[in-house]
Amino acid sequence: MDALQCLYSRVSTRDFNDKPVSSADVAEIVRAAGAAPVGMCRYADKHLTVVKNEAFFKAVTAKTPQVEGRSEAPFYGARTLIVVSSKLSDAPAIEYADAACIVYAMALAARAKNVASVYLWGFLKTVRADEKLLAALDLPEGYSPLSALAIGYTDEELKLSDAPRHTLSLNEVD
Repeated sequence: MDALQCLYSRVSTRDFNDKPVSSADVAEIVRAAGAAPVGMCRYADKHLTVVKNEAFFKAVTAKTPQVEGRSEAPFYGARTLIVVSSKLSDAPAIEYADAACIVYAMALAARAKNVASVYLWGFLKTVRADEKLLAALDLPEGYSPLSALAIGYTDEELKLSDAPRHTLSLNEVD
């Protein structure tokens, strides 16, 4: 698949099966994070954590408010989670944009490898507020978890697409 087809074919999966993602595929997906744009080239201020710990998933799920119609939130049965953390500046803002770009680069890499994914963010408020959950991530001193990507496989077909599923409003200024 070419780059545009990969972009157009990326979808959020909210129903993962039990098949584990190979270590090689996880490594390649994580490697793609280094291709993401990061403000002022501050890659040294970013950190990735690969989580496969079932006890962590269960503890977070138990403390995370569930959304009607989204069973098994926030991980939807995924067995691998990649958390993007960053040092925060005095006025944090760009770090969140950086984390979003990193997650998206990894989501595209996952799609290119036929690995399903879903961008996750909301559950991290629960993690940041709970000392035990935060400690379980074993982050370097001064880092805060900002975004995450759950990856795995789904029984649903990952279809290829030659066009985006959505359009945005547009205007042009000459």
